[in-house]
Amino acid sequence: MTLRVVLVRTHNPGNLGAAARAAKNFGAELLLLQPRADVLHPDAVAFASGAEDLLRRVKTLAEWDDAAVRADDVIALSSLRGRVSRGLPPPTTFEEISSSLRRSRRVALVFGPERGGLTTEELRRCDARLRIEAREEFPTLNLAQSVAIALARLFPFEAPRRSRGAPKPEGAPAPSSDVRRLLTSFKETLSSAGYPGRGHSKEVLAEIESFLRRGKPTSREVTLLLGALAALGRSLPRRRGRPRLSPAP
Repeated sequence: MTLRVVLVRTHNPGNLGAAARAAKNFGAELLLLQPRADVLHPDAVAFASGAEDLLRRVKTLAEWDDAAVRADDVIALSSLRGRVSRGLPPPTTFEEISSSLRRSRRVALVFGPERGGLTTEELRRCDARLRIEAREEFPTLNLAQSVAIALARLFPFEAPRRSRGAPKPEGAPAPSSDVRRLLTSFKETLSSAGYPGRGHSKEVLAEIESFLRRGKPTSREVTLLLGALAALGRSLPRRRGRPRLSPAP
């Protein structure tokens, strides 16, 4: 499947069941990250109502990085209620996600827990963020409802099959895992150079990460940048307690 729904730390078994039913309605795969509710709780089974088979075979992810491994684009669903967008991944639209699915890119829609949604750090680990528009006075939606609305907006999302041996489009953005590797290398290089120093370094790096994600580098561009960072890292003086960067693959 090219579209996946990732539920993070879901507490309510009813939401698990209702989300499973929505996933089956629209043909998406359901994945759970650190669930707080029993997948086969009676309420989960009752709310699944026809999707009990999906609940029984649902996959549980051990850690956050597993979501990136299973997808080319990791999209966070968040209303950002009470939070600023500075330093967060760039916004995207349902139209852009639909376009990615038509190009056979694997997309993971990530939904946070009922009590507060995804944390700022979790949002920063995604490639982009998506908002379901609602009234400003009350923008937050029930978890299972959010899943159903998002999938309905993207349906039908079946991508055309690519003929065997056909090359991928050269301008396609690099997979999420490659972009994360680039961001890690970039931060290590900056750290080796002593930037950004003390104080608000975490927020500064988050803003730089957001800028790089907005650029949507291709796989070739990621490889070129990794090579450039490795060469730059070798030329920097060794700083105490900071390891030298290894060459790019």
